[in-house]
Amino acid sequence: MLEVEIKANLTEFAKENIRDKAEKLGFVYSSTLKETDLYFNGNDRDFRHTDEALRLRNYQRTSSDDKEYSRSETLITYKGPKLDNTSSSRIEHETGITDFNTAKRLLSALGYIPLFTVEKTRDEFTAVCTKRDQCITLCLDTVTGLGNYMELEILVNSESERESASDCLFNILDKLGIPQENVTRKSYLELLFMKVKNK
Repeated sequence: MLEVEIKANLTEFAKENIRDKAEKLGFVYSSTLKETDLYFNGNDRDFRHTDEALRLRNYQRTSSDDKEYSRSETLITYKGPKLDNTSSSRIEHETGITDFNTAKRLLSALGYIPLFTVEKTRDEFTAVCTKRDQCITLCLDTVTGLGNYMELEILVNSESERESASDCLFNILDKLGIPQENVTRKSYLELLFMKVKNK
């Protein structure tokens, strides 16, 4: 599966205003997630240099009717290098696992090095892009140590769909009134690394 994604800094925008505009465009609130992402570095190469990511994500979801699910869930994700110079699109492989701590020990035993933890609260919205009949996810994120960001994402099946999906996301960004100068190709991990490095 190919993840077509753009991320924008919302520092000078009120999240509530973006939420209102998104709902007027047809986005529907689905849930709020509290996510803890633990990133690993490679045992045979430095993922920071190869632009790859290996992540364990533990999250708890509250649904739109404010009914919190009884247990947290864990995902393991591999993301390949970014595919273009304008978005954060990558090949992504992801699957659910039953236990975060066991997975952490397993990866460590295989030589993968725990690198950094990213924590965020995410309000998730969905809509359908009628031209492609594909689901678009809009996320309003509050990232510990970074502030507010927005992500727009479409999952596509092939490289041939990537450019039109990216155009669709940039069109939505424009309709939300967010300038393209606010778009960053850097992951939250990269942004946090930069912040720590500049201290």
